[in-house]
Amino acid sequence: MLNLLNAEFFKLRKSKSVYFGILTAAALALLLYGSLVMIDKINQGELSNGTGGVIVYQDGSQVDVAGSQGSMMEKIGVTGVLQQMFGGHFTGMILAVLVSIFVIQEFGSGSIKNLVGKGYSRRRIFLSKLLSVMVLAILFQAAVLAVSICLGIPFMGWETFSKTVWMDAALYAALQMIYGVTVAVIFLLVGELTRNLAAGIAVSIGVLLFSSTLTAGLDLVFHGLDIQLSNYWVLDLMSSCPVTDFETGFLVRSIVVSLAWLVIAAVLAAAHFQRADLK
Repeated sequence: MLNLLNAEFFKLRKSKSVYFGILTAAALALLLYGSLVMIDKINQGELSNGTGGVIVYQDGSQVDVAGSQGSMMEKIGVTGVLQQMFGGHFTGMILAVLVSIFVIQEFGSGSIKNLVGKGYSRRRIFLSKLLSVMVLAILFQAAVLAVSICLGIPFMGWETFSKTVWMDAALYAALQMIYGVTVAVIFLLVGELTRNLAAGIAVSIGVLLFSSTLTAGLDLVFHGLDIQLSNYWVLDLMSSCPVTDFETGFLVRSIVVSLAWLVIAAVLAAAHFQRADLK
């Protein structure tokens, strides 16, 4: 088992896709901060509205009067950027690609079949892959978190940056880490079921972007019930997670629901891997 884990972690360290994923996330964070800077300059009258494709609206109409709004950078702050990066599924889409590549490429290359042929049990092979995917999710999200926070210093200035409520930011980041690990295991399940890179990426991103629409529809269908099904789907919790004023009920539900979906996805993937043929 230890040899399998060492091999998986070696693949993670040598994977170029992981580094490209981090660079892509950094570029997205840079774009978010740059957009906030442009919004502030438009509000201050330094740039005309629509510069760079950025159009600022207020009460349904374009802002033409300099200074009509406060600083958007101060209003959103670091936590707002984190909410866009994680709750807006930017990080999730990159993670879907990374997990799909990491899981599915070994079926195409025959690596999994070779491991089974060498006498490793399928249970241990799957467990090593599951643990490495969870580590991948944690490390990738930690890198995105660090980049997003560090970019806040030059863009916001130390005075605005230092006003961040770091206790709220830390709790938000911890919740997103939990969600992210669970979502990564769901992507692992998709990769195990499809075993095709294009299909795995497409289905994973589809689940990420459109499953919340399905749960919203189910909420409407079963509106007479006292519970909302969307409150028990990890991706809905990820996108609706607040950045401040966390309620104890929400925190408990987030942890329980995330762990439940992690176990469900892991068990289904393990069962399929145990029984399916290796080609």
